[in-house]
Amino acid sequence: MVIRGVFLPDSKVFIKEDVLILTNVKEVFPLSADIYAFDMPIGLLENYVPGGRTCDRMARKLLGPRRASIFSPPPRKAFLANSYQELKKLGLKLSLQSFNLLPKIKELDEYLRLYKPLNVYETHPELVFWSEAQKTIPSKHSTEGFAKRKMLLEKSHLFRSLSFNLSQIRASLRKDLLDAYACLLAAKKIYLKEARVIPEEAEKDTFGLKMQIWF
Repeated sequence: MVIRGVFLPDSKVFIKEDVLILTNVKEVFPLSADIYAFDMPIGLLENYVPGGRTCDRMARKLLGPRRASIFSPPPRKAFLANSYQELKKLGLKLSLQSFNLLPKIKELDEYLRLYKPLNVYETHPELVFWSEAQKTIPSKHSTEGFAKRKMLLEKSHLFRSLSFNLSQIRASLRKDLLDAYACLLAAKKIYLKEARVIPEEAEKDTFGLKMQIWF
């Protein structure tokens, strides 16, 4: 799920937010934008390291009780596996969630390595909401957690179409919609140079991709 927003820097609000359900990661880039903020890992380790990248470990420390929402991205070595069983044979200790995301992670990684765009950033909705609330909030799967995230987005006074888009999308996708809005909020903060980033001094992977999370 992607939200394409039209942002007015002078008034600092979005005048339009279009919700798009795309099949492939590469479909995002023809949608011209000043900033692309992905809830996907950018910059990968070559081999398995417990806890993942530095930015992943720092994110878990910030989130405290909600640290489990930050999973360790697969290393590039995982791209060699065609099944979860093969992954285990390679000696890679990854969650099934990480494995299921492999095709999209690989697709984004290949695009970034080929074209090296400078306006593509990694973000994470949980960190965005944590930053807005200035504290850890309940799981998005709980009634309280969903309501809190919606309230934080509404309180920002940035979005004109949030309520409409929530009313139009099926219930099972509403949590994903709020996450997508969090990514849009991160993009706005990056654009205005208001975003926080961990770590501040970027670590780079083998191909020169920065391993940082912006929020």
